[in-house]
Amino acid sequence: MIYFNNLQGRDYKSVYNETVKSRDQGDDPIIFDLHDTQIANAMNHDWQYVTKGQMAMVVQGDKKLNSTVYKITKIERIEDAITQSSGYLVRGAVISKLAVKGSRYDISFMLQGVSHKRLTDGCFQRGVNLISAADY
Repeated sequence: MIYFNNLQGRDYKSVYNETVKSRDQGDDPIIFDLHDTQIANAMNHDWQYVTKGQMAMVVQGDKKLNSTVYKITKIERIEDAITQSSGYLVRGAVISKLAVKGSRYDISFMLQGVSHKRLTDGCFQRGVNLISAADY
């Protein structure tokens, strides 16, 4: 399971000006994005485990672990000529809803036994955008 850190509450539909109508036919919604500079950060080493078909959950800006489980359906390379940056969009289809214990993601992680070297007391360490963990 991949856990994406969207604690900043980034609204991908707004950022990428995407609507259901503007999306390529057959594409699922954007569930996360990551820029090359973030990928290069050693804290995001687990990016290598993000693959099509992998299950994922997203920690939202309200600091709650979203109960939605996604199946990653597409990892799409993006280039931004204005900012001269590049990275990836991750798209996913909803495959399940889970009962999530705990009012905050760190409590949810601890209650479910999710552990990772980049979590401190269940919280993402500074600079961590995602983790890959076997549990939830």
